[in-house]
Amino acid sequence: MRLFIAVNFDEAIKSRLVQIRDRISAQALRGNFSRPENLHLTLVFLGETPAGKVPAICSIMTDTQRTLFLHEFTLDFTHTGCFRHSNRELWWIAAEKTDPALGVLAELRRRLTGGLLAEGIAFDNRPFNAHITLGREIKHTSPIVLPGEKITAPINRICLMKSEHIGGVLVYTEIFAVDLKREAINVP
Repeated sequence: MRLFIAVNFDEAIKSRLVQIRDRISAQALRGNFSRPENLHLTLVFLGETPAGKVPAICSIMTDTQRTLFLHEFTLDFTHTGCFRHSNRELWWIAAEKTDPALGVLAELRRRLTGGLLAEGIAFDNRPFNAHITLGREIKHTSPIVLPGEKITAPINRICLMKSEHIGGVLVYTEIFAVDLKREAINVP
């Protein structure tokens, strides 16, 4: 199973993200733009993970929420940009680096990865960058210009997600979630 731990967003936040994504798309020659249902913030990318590790991952997520006494908070996404690699661009919207909530999110990630390490569960340990991917492999001839934007998003659940291709389409499925206000909930 290809897994990651993420923050998902409600439809209102996704709608605002899609507006920004569409502004990028309108200025691009081509690209692979994120589908609305796939817009999320990755906390920890696990990659290919044996199904037998899922219960331990769920337990780590639940224990992390309980030990942090973590409740819903908000994070401001205020600037867009891109990562460049081999003449390809990945466009994103990111949290403001001075947002105090970013420290809470980083601590949440640190606790999750600590639990994963303790259980011997492999994950991608690249430095954490709180962003939402809007499009990949973007090609354009003139600079992409975007107006300033601020999206205040509630962070109220952490989700274990499965990534798979179904009928040639990338689909992310929530398989477990921890509500930051209450106890863990299983998703059918």
